[in-house]
Amino acid sequence: MEESPALMEDLLSGLDSNIHEPVRLGILMFLHLHSSLAFSVLQKGLGVTSGNLNSHLTKLESIGFVTREKMFVNLRPRTVIHITTEGRRSLKEYTKSLKSILVGIEQGVGKESPLEVYSP
Repeated sequence: MEESPALMEDLLSGLDSNIHEPVRLGILMFLHLHSSLAFSVLQKGLGVTSGNLNSHLTKLESIGFVTREKMFVNLRPRTVIHITTEGRRSLKEYTKSLKSILVGIEQGVGKESPLEVYSP
């Protein structure tokens, strides 16, 4: 007996809203690849303002996904951002959820929806 596909609601519930925001997802992806990066490198790579990046980093830091380290390099202040073990784990879970959604789309999840379909 074939298992019926999951409901779209079930698939979407696996997406962590703390990661789903594009800038936060970009931050975690960069840090997953590099483990740590300077604030200025992240800012340039993501193409965001320093205030915007700071706001997203504050959110990610408050939930334990990243840490900041302030230091001096050649007598100049530098902030380095590190991904935490929890941040890596959450990003992996998020990507698993995205894969499930893509599989669901391919299998036609929600195809037999009770919603009326508008057709002009």
